[in-house]
Amino acid sequence: MYKTKKILSFIKLMRADKPIGTALLLWPTLSAFFILTNGNPNLLLIFLFMLGTFLMRSAGCVINDYFDRDFDGKVERTKNRPMITGEIRPVEALSLFTLLVLLSASLLFFMNLLTTYMAIVGLALATIYPLSKRFFSVPQIFLGLAFSWGIIMVSAAETNNISNISLLLFFSCFFWIIAYDTAYALCDKKDDLNLGINSSAITFGSIVVPLFFLFHLTSILILVYAAVLLNLHTSFYPFALFSFLLAIYQTYLIKDQISSQCLKAFKNNNWLGLSIFLGSILGVSL
Repeated sequence: MYKTKKILSFIKLMRADKPIGTALLLWPTLSAFFILTNGNPNLLLIFLFMLGTFLMRSAGCVINDYFDRDFDGKVERTKNRPMITGEIRPVEALSLFTLLVLLSASLLFFMNLLTTYMAIVGLALATIYPLSKRFFSVPQIFLGLAFSWGIIMVSAAETNNISNISLLLFFSCFFWIIAYDTAYALCDKKDDLNLGINSSAITFGSIVVPLFFLFHLTSILILVYAAVLLNLHTSFYPFALFSFLLAIYQTYLIKDQISSQCLKAFKNNNWLGLSIFLGSILGVSL
C-alpha cells in the first residue's frame, strides 16, 4: 500500500495525471516533423521525440515544484502538490528529476551530434525557467524558449541543420506559448502579487488582454507566412483560420480575469495546437 501511494505521488509530481502540458508541447513538435520534412518524417524519430517530450515535461514539472516548494503552499491552486503535503521529500524530487533527465538523454544515442548540442541548451532553458520568476518580470519568455526548443531539435534531428523555416516555426510557437501561459498566470495573479512572484499577468497590467490577443495573432501570422513560403496546400488555411477564431474565443474568456475562465482559456489551447497539427499534415500531404 505504501509503495502504491508513493508511486501515485510521483505521478502527481510529474503531472502525468494532467497530460495537457505534454499535449501542448507535442502539437508544435509533431507539426514541425511534417512541415520540415514535407510530409515524410522519420517514424522512429517521431516516437523518440514523443517519449522525450513526456520525459522532459515531467522533469520540468519536478524541478519546478522543487524550486517553488516554499511558495506553492501559499497558493490556492498548488497547495496540495506532493512536496507541500509531505508525500515527496526534496531529495526524492531531485532524484526523480535526475532519473528523468538521464532517461531523456539516453534517447540522444539514436540522434546526431547537432541534436545533442541542442538538447543541452534545451535542458538549461527548462531548468532556468522555474527560477526566472524570481528575477525576470516576464518569465513566460523563458518558458516560451524552453517549450519551443523541441522545434529546433526536430530540425537538427531530421535535417542536421537549423533552417530559416524552423526558426519561423520556433518563433510562432514562442508567441503562442507566451499567450497561453499568460492565461495560466492570470489564474494565480492574486497569489503571485502577495508572494512577490513575477509573471506576464502582473507585468502587463491593464493591457494584458490585448497583449494576449496580439501574441496569438503574431503566432498565427508567422505560421501563415511560413506556409506561404513553403507553398503549402490551401487545406492548411481553414485550420489556421479556426485557430484564429479560438484565439478570439480565449480572449473573450479572459477579459474579466476570472480564474476559472482563464484556466478554461488555457486548456482550450489543446484544440488550437491540434488544429495546427492537422492543418500541417494536410498542407504537406495534398
